Amino acid sequence: MEIEEIVKLVDETVTPQIRAGEHHAFNEIWLIVVDDRIFCRQYSFSERSWYTAFLKDPTGAIKCGDAVITVEGRIPQDLDAINPKINAAYIEKYDQRLNHYPDIAHKMTGQRYMEKTMELIPR
Repeated sequence: MEIEEIVKLVDETVTPQIRAGEHHAFNEIWLIVVDDRIFCRQYSFSERSWYTAFLKDPTGAIKCGDAVITVEGRIPQDLDAINPKINAAYIEKYDQRLNHYPDIAHKMTGQRYMEKTMELIPR
């Protein structure tokens, strides 16, 4: 699958799933697209989460419907610069376009959540 197809699929899927590592279960998560890049943020701040698992081993996958895409999870090097665009993308997708828990979409733009932003790079 080409990157353009992956980005479109992620953008159109309301609640994709994520798996950190090879053996964990898939969990629902909100994924957003900015500048043809895929991002997500940690919602619960558990030490045993997909976020902390990616920090230890960046290998994982996302699932959109029947499609499973291998990804590498990384903290974006341009996090401070890209965060405003990620905030806008959360609001646009989950509040304005889908009206899917808009209160949570706005909550996800808070400082604590911005600090737990992960980029998922298709491999």
